[in-house]
Amino acid sequence: MHSSRRRRVTTFKPGHEQQLLALHSAIADKLIADPSLVPPLVEKLEQRYQAGLIKHYAYIRWSSLLDALDDPAYFKTALLENSETMRRLRHKSLLTGILTEQERAAALQPLL
Repeated sequence: MHSSRRRRVTTFKPGHEQQLLALHSAIADKLIADPSLVPPLVEKLEQRYQAGLIKHYAYIRWSSLLDALDDPAYFKTALLENSETMRRLRHKSLLTGILTEQERAAALQPLL
């Protein structure tokens, strides 16, 4: 017997998505300003992939994004891309722990 798999459609709350965009925009700016923050992210990505915590497509997408940091405009545009794939990746972001609490609050302040 053959079972059919349905692709799950994820819906995101607009306010939450705006917060994630604001945070990821601030994260992009910080990574662009300080590329020394990237090697630990690459290590985290490798660890999560080896442990089976992220799927292959997410691994490839995050790896490609981090490699694109040498083109800051492209990196930021790609990170903030309005696509289902990027919305899903931002919701399970690799880029945690980059912003301080003060930077996080400043990024979210315009949304309050």
